[in-house]
Amino acid sequence: MATTIPTRSEPVMETIHGVKVVDPYRWLEDGDSAEVRSWTAQQNRLLRQTLDAVPSRKGLVDRL
Repeated sequence: MATTIPTRSEPVMETIHGVKVVDPYRWLEDGDSAEVRSWTAQQNRLLRQTLDAVPSRKGLVDRL
């Protein structure tokens, strides 16, 4: 089972109140882009696999 999803890093720099801020994941803010939707789907699959593998999960779900 994979433990990470490769995430593209593309530094975007802007100056905010005189301070230079680099945001390497700005591209993820475009939730309508095909690339972001694909990345999100991959993250969700990985999360589902991880959560489903927790041995005590069923008992927690039943309790809640």
